[in-house]
Amino acid sequence: MVTQDDFVALARRRFLKGERLDVAGLAGELGVSRATAYRWAGNAEQLTGQVIRTLMQDTFELTKREAKGKGAARIVDMLMRGMRYIASGPYRDWISREDPERALRLVASQFGPVQQTTIRLWEEFLTAEVEKGDVRLHTDPHRTVYAIVRISESFLYSDLIVGEEPQIEKALDILKLLVY
Repeated sequence: MVTQDDFVALARRRFLKGERLDVAGLAGELGVSRATAYRWAGNAEQLTGQVIRTLMQDTFELTKREAKGKGAARIVDMLMRGMRYIASGPYRDWISREDPERALRLVASQFGPVQQTTIRLWEEFLTAEVEKGDVRLHTDPHRTVYAIVRISESFLYSDLIVGEEPQIEKALDILKLLVY
């Protein structure tokens, strides 16, 4: 039996190949009704957001596994790795082809699934680090994470926001101030 996870996985494979996501076409390929597919995915834009969210989650988990150091040093290493992966990752190509407003709405807006999930993952991680005593934050984890995410987005997507090239190293200089 085909599940929603199967549907999103197929959409993700198509997205990674640079193909346009067509909810009805994906439904036909998997042998599910269009009504079921639209219930699972919403429209093509919502499905794209779901796919990018899965890519971001995988990137977050990868940076957690790869990060070196402890406490603030580990957090900064995760941020550096994550921003570099995102800047060169598969959905950067998609972003460059998209209307900037639409792209930002999906990846850097409270209304899109990507930012909400990013904040949740980082908040869970930072809360655990604080509870273990590995890091002391200047403010509560939620506020710190919100600042981290918004600063990261500002520098990662500066080409879309203000027409400047993304500058990850400059973002890291600012992000260090939040966790050291």
